[in-house]
Amino acid sequence: MKVIGSKLREIGMMVTLLSMVHMVSCEDRLDRPRPSVSEGEQVEVSLCVGLADEEEGAGLESAPVDTKSAGGTGLDVRLVSTKTTKAVTLPNDPLSTAKPDKLYGLEVWQYDGNGNCLNTNSGVIGDKGIGESFTFTLSAQDECLLVIIARGYNGSAYTVGTLKDKSLSGVQGMEVSASTIENITSEAYATNKSVINSMPYILHLPKVRVVNDGSTYKIQSPDGTDVRVLLRRMATRLMLAWENQYASQYYKMSQILLQSIPFGYKLIPTPDNNGSYPSLQDKYRTIQLPESSIKDAGSYSCWIPTVVRGNNSNATSSYYRTKENAPKGSAYATFVTQNTKNGKQKLSYRVYLGGTSSQNFDLKENTNYTYKVTMSHTSLPVNDKRITIIDPILASENNNNFVPTANCFMVVPGGAFCFNPYKYHVNGATVENTVMQAADWCNVSGGTINTPIKSVKVLWQTLEYGDLGDPVLGIVNTYVPGKPEDDQTNIVDLKNGTSLDNARIYCRVAPNTRGGSGVIAAYDGDNGTGNILWSWHIWVTDYNPDITGNTSVFTPANKRKQKYTYRCDDQYPMMDRNLGANAGYTEVPDTEEERSSANGFHYQWGRKDPFPSSYSDVAKNVIIVSGTEPTLGMLNLYKPDGFSFYQRSYSTSGSKNYSVAYKDPTRFHSNWNSFSGARWQSELSQKNEHDPCPVGWRVASYKNFKSFFTQDGYEESTGQKDNISINIKNGASVLNDGGAVLYYEGNGNGNTTYFRFNGYQRFETQFMYIGWMTNIWCREIDATNTAQAYAFSVNYGGYPFDRPTGSSANNIRKTWNQTDAHSVRCIQERAN
Repeated sequence: MKVIGSKLREIGMMVTLLSMVHMVSCEDRLDRPRPSVSEGEQVEVSLCVGLADEEEGAGLESAPVDTKSAGGTGLDVRLVSTKTTKAVTLPNDPLSTAKPDKLYGLEVWQYDGNGNCLNTNSGVIGDKGIGESFTFTLSAQDECLLVIIARGYNGSAYTVGTLKDKSLSGVQGMEVSASTIENITSEAYATNKSVINSMPYILHLPKVRVVNDGSTYKIQSPDGTDVRVLLRRMATRLMLAWENQYASQYYKMSQILLQSIPFGYKLIPTPDNNGSYPSLQDKYRTIQLPESSIKDAGSYSCWIPTVVRGNNSNATSSYYRTKENAPKGSAYATFVTQNTKNGKQKLSYRVYLGGTSSQNFDLKENTNYTYKVTMSHTSLPVNDKRITIIDPILASENNNNFVPTANCFMVVPGGAFCFNPYKYHVNGATVENTVMQAADWCNVSGGTINTPIKSVKVLWQTLEYGDLGDPVLGIVNTYVPGKPEDDQTNIVDLKNGTSLDNARIYCRVAPNTRGGSGVIAAYDGDNGTGNILWSWHIWVTDYNPDITGNTSVFTPANKRKQKYTYRCDDQYPMMDRNLGANAGYTEVPDTEEERSSANGFHYQWGRKDPFPSSYSDVAKNVIIVSGTEPTLGMLNLYKPDGFSFYQRSYSTSGSKNYSVAYKDPTRFHSNWNSFSGARWQSELSQKNEHDPCPVGWRVASYKNFKSFFTQDGYEESTGQKDNISINIKNGASVLNDGGAVLYYEGNGNGNTTYFRFNGYQRFETQFMYIGWMTNIWCREIDATNTAQAYAFSVNYGGYPFDRPTGSSANNIRKTWNQTDAHSVRCIQERAN
């Protein structure tokens, strides 16, 4: 191996995560000239590494920006510099400029264009002084990528695990938990300056050269300039300082939230085509400021991960930094003030974070963002779209929209409806819900409800985009579960709960959302106590296909339904999407986020209760579903307060009947199977009380899916790996497309529908085969095995293959375990 050196010249390059930054000088070093070597040969390079100074969010651009604040509107938001501002007094934040005392756990890794590591045995450097020179081995390359990281040290362990033996994609998958960084607090730093040593520093050089420059080997940029290395703090530092001057009008600060905050700190970002990161399908959270910080004038500082969302030219000043103008996934702070004379009246101020100007929504690493927020209006700010005036009415008020009862209600954002919980609608007629009225439930006898509904509450709801966006049912007035002060009457309300004929549950959902889902539950005790008697799926959507008619409808998209005609007996039209999906498609959607919008919800066979689907931008064999925190790759559920994670339950005990299962509608029963009377259809083959579809729709029959197979006479299969010729449009790209586009009017021609490969929940804590398969439950059961039922399967690597192998198993068969949670597509009950 040749021995050569690297001279670091006085002229450096700008390097950020994806570009170059100014750096302080390291000691120059010049070794003796050495013979040149060929590309790929191992050579020694001398290097010194420093730490970059922190940048100011208010001063990232050299030119002044006059749109960083908008005074005179009643909400003044200013992104200020702690170094230059004199007009604004801010608390001191020593952590904003604190640095570790050395480079702990320093590593330097070199990768080729395919992400393969080129210095597998020489990348671990160890602890080094800041600016200390050292020699290590690299591969001579005309183009390569470098990752240089000081992994941080807390006195007993490194903050980041070693990158050794990892490919570039493996490093891109690494992250530091938020709790690790959040342990570096101002309080801890005040008594122990070494806590900052836990902070990782990193530099990602996406395109450099390791080349012979006449007499020495050097790390250079593509244009031949020597690269000098300053690592950048992994975290963003955020300070909020606020003053609520409207407190004089009895609106006191009651809550402050930081929202759309990534769950962890990525070592290396993976931007999308627009340069945005992290992925919108990553895991996000809300940080609720502690009660001690909730004052009408105060401040708060914290670390947060990088969030880069780019620009929107419509945000010409902070006045226009609104939900409509902010790029999806932008981080923001929410300030909520509450009227001390009427606690239901509130003002919610939304302040989007980040940016070099009002048009920019980036929060970058190694940067300090300091905001001064002043609520200075003297009357209610009715015209400011950054501020929501909350003055809720009862869900029952002005709500005469009585609708027939089903286990799922479709309602547009901002819509309201009411229904009789003791009834059910079948084939155009209202009937008694005899299951709910049975002894194990409401125990109705002689027209008297011995165990009536006494309260109705929101059980869970989704956000608009996975872990991002607003809650689709809304935020309840007061969330104190099980207590008399718990007030959810702005979303759900109950009247005449003791009357079989006149009982009404009222529901009103939040306006201005993209839509999603939630579940409301009826209890036999006051204030959401006691047992759940029944629950209903609220599908918030502008999708509204007619429940009668016997032809396909193609436009508009929100009325679309599809009549499958190829190889099928005459049958009614079907929905163009899975039950609970945010979207239906006739071709492959462009983005992974759009594809996940087609997932819908999953159901254990014979149950009415929706379970969340995957929400992943990568194919996966298995996701381990957490019961205690949001799960990456899954659609997570949230509580009535709109931001707290809703924890589901799992059961491995023996099989349960409906009276047990329905008391805990989110519990996945690993030994669930049907029993006498447990069906998705009555003895007359009609929709029954357990069917999960909305009014006018029901779970499809296995016979309704014959259009998707081209084999003459095909009805069903018996073998798990039976692969029947499928009527597919995108067979060559089906795995890349994340789903199948299938013809339903002819053999290889006519109109199509898209089935997303959303996988399914196979075990109590395992969701499997995402990106490889989908199963759609059918309403029929295997008459010879009451633990199994029919499903339509499009399978390019799921069970029983466990990974894509080039084989497929596209079929209809009746041997799927009822414990599985599969998707559902609904078909019309009747033509008119």
